[in-house]
Amino acid sequence: MKSTLFFNANILTQDAHRPLASAMLVEGDTISLVGEYDALIGKKKVDATLIDVKGKTILPGFNDAHIHVWKVGQLESFIIDLRGVESISQLQQKVKTIADKLPAGTWITGRGFNEQVLSDQRLPNMEDLDAISTLHPIYLIRTCAHIAVTNSVGLQVTNITNSTLAPTGGVIGKNEVGQLNGLFYETALGLITKHIPPPSHADYQHMILAGARMMMRYGITSATDPAVHPELLEAYLQLDQEKKLPIRFNLLPIILPDGGLTPYPIPDKYSSDYISVDTVKFFSDGGLSGKTAALKRPYKNSTDCGVLRLERNRFLELCRAAQQKGFRIGTHAIGDVAIDLVVDTYKALHAEFGNTRNRIEHFGLPSTK
Repeated sequence: MKSTLFFNANILTQDAHRPLASAMLVEGDTISLVGEYDALIGKKKVDATLIDVKGKTILPGFNDAHIHVWKVGQLESFIIDLRGVESISQLQQKVKTIADKLPAGTWITGRGFNEQVLSDQRLPNMEDLDAISTLHPIYLIRTCAHIAVTNSVGLQVTNITNSTLAPTGGVIGKNEVGQLNGLFYETALGLITKHIPPPSHADYQHMILAGARMMMRYGITSATDPAVHPELLEAYLQLDQEKKLPIRFNLLPIILPDGGLTPYPIPDKYSSDYISVDTVKFFSDGGLSGKTAALKRPYKNSTDCGVLRLERNRFLELCRAAQQKGFRIGTHAIGDVAIDLVVDTYKALHAEFGNTRNRIEHFGLPSTK
């Protein structure tokens, strides 16, 4: 087993009884000893490699409590990265560069625009995307992933018309004269995504590993991926079984698909050295910057109060089924309306199941009562 002795370091151990150390012995992939150089040098293996850290600081790896790991990897190689675009015209130019290289009919997808930082100070719409291409269906996701826009070809391919009804917890955008403007909110995104060819099993594995490698570069060695659908969960578990995961994951399988009425099956609990699956995930509302978090009062300079994605009795029913199978519940809730719904549901679950340590993701604007 390969051994390495790091010395002349400022090691922050996070141990209250010995908060600082100057050396550590690593055997294989395990830190076996932490202390002072003089004490450890006699314990090192004969073939241990000595590394002088030259006074630099070493600390335990970071844990990211909420990051969609596969989407980090997806942005690297599978969709157009629109983070940082400063105007709709710049967005159009970036997407058109890609579209011009692809055969007609190919879906063009991207993510990361934010109208709050665009010089236009508005969301891109169907007409903006039609100016890019009327030969390709285009689907671009806002940075928050709760709002997306498509072009007229995208509407045709997905058979969405003015008479299409939005699913529960979703909104189909229309302009001031009642015509489709290409914008979709919350669960209505599923009306589009179910028509886009999904990534393959190998694609999902590539995204997971690409995202994990990027996180390692920033010192993140464990993370919670808080929205894992069945195909993604399968990819994670196979990587784990093949011992290919470089960091540890806490996975939260989602139960309700966007735009769908039928819930996913509740998975089996799972635990290994690298993966834990003991909590399922729901979304009760959207985000603040896109004005989709569910609020009691309208957003400033708006009549919008956001989007409540869950129906109370259905939510309780699905939570109860998950708790009966031994799962905890994690629910995205940002606005006060959504938080109140989740807290009331958790109270009912506590009365029935006891303290199962259910959690709320984000908890943005709770009620003051």
